[in-house]
Formats: sequence, C-alpha cells, structure tokens
Amino acid sequence: MIRLISLVISSSNSLVLASASPRRAKILSEAGFTLTIQPSHVYENGILQTTADVNKAVMKLALFKASAVTASNGRKYVLGADTIVLFEEDILGKPESPKEASKILNRLSGQTHEVITGVAIVNPEGLMFTSHVRTSVNLKILNSELISSYVSTGAPFDKAGGYGIQDSSFDGVESYDGCYLNVVGLPMCAVANLLEISGFQLKKRVSCQGHLGAKRLYVNYVDHVESSL
Repeated sequence: MIRLISLVISSSNSLVLASASPRRAKILSEAGFTLTIQPSHVYENGILQTTADVNKAVMKLALFKASAVTASNGRKYVLGADTIVLFEEDILGKPESPKEASKILNRLSGQTHEVITGVAIVNPEGLMFTSHVRTSVNLKILNSELISSYVSTGAPFDKAGGYGIQDSSFDGVESYDGCYLNVVGLPMCAVANLLEISGFQLKKRVSCQGHLGAKRLYVNYVDHVESSL
C-alpha cells in the first residue's frame, strides 16, 4: 500500500478549500497550507448530467464550487475540486447504500477505469483558473469476501467509484498509470501549477509525488464562470 508523502510547501498566504473532503484537507495540510474549510454545497449531478465532455464537466464543477464560496471570503485564494470515476462511458459516483457499493465494485473488478479530477482556483482578484488530471486504474479481481468486508467498513460511501486507493482496508488496486494523489482526490501537480500561475506565493516548486507512467496535466485560464460552460 502506497502512503501519502508529505510535500514541503510554505507560504504566507492562506487557502480556502471549498470542499468537505477530509482527504483533500489532509493532503493540503500535510503539504503545509493554512486552510479554511468551507464546503460549497453545489448540486453535482445536475452539472455532470448536462455536460457531455467529462473533462469540461469536472472542471466546471470544480469552478462552481470555488466560485460559490468566493464572495464570503474576501481577497483570498479559493480552491475547488471534483473527482469522478469513468468506466465504459458511465460516470460512477458515490454509492448510497451497501448494495450499490457492492454493485459498483463488482463491476470494476478485474477491469481498468479512469479517475478524473477537476481543479479550480479563484484568486483574490477574481481571476479563475482550471485544470484536470486523468489517471488510469486497474483493479484486481475482487472476490465477494473482500467486497463484503470492505463495504462493511463504510469506507466506500464518500468516494467516487466506491473505493479509496489509500484505504488500508482495500487491497484491490493492481496498478495505476498517472497521478496517485489524483485517485485519492486531489492531484497536487495540478494544484501547485494553478496556484503558481494564479499568483500564490510558493517558496519552492512542487513536484507531485506518486506519479507512474505518463503525466497528464491540462491547464486553462477562464475569466468568468460562464466561459467554462
């Protein structure tokens, strides 16, 4: 099991995280950021269902999350993110019941799927920047005992695709190609790049830990929310 590696980042600027995800908060806190956590409560399914291009959809959703809390945070940097699992052109969200979690894991068993995270930064001047990262993940063949045991922990219910690559109770990942932290839920390669180009003062250049294979990083500048639609 690969563990999260602390990334040494230091800045006098604090960061607002527009997410309730404890994993995203953990990654950023361990990296040295001073965080204010303010979940955005954006309706995710509506955006995902009305945007055909999944890359644009996750960036749009991340930007909506960041923008939703910007007004109440004055001149601060705000970070929004959204992660989805894509399998056979279907977006697999967070399971809402043990039955749904088991169904998703059985479907992914022995198969390769993609994890896509959209990241957005709104800087103190109101300028907006978005990015997305894709990682290919291959799961082992999951037997019913492993699935039942993992589902019983309750861990799948707050995770897209019904599993956490970082969970000690889930030994189901055979391999992955791309960014490990992307699968956890926050690709620091994209976050660090967006913060840097948006004006956030990083004391040193950050390299995202846990990359395997090709690095997939796409960055966009948008001047208002509508331009990301």
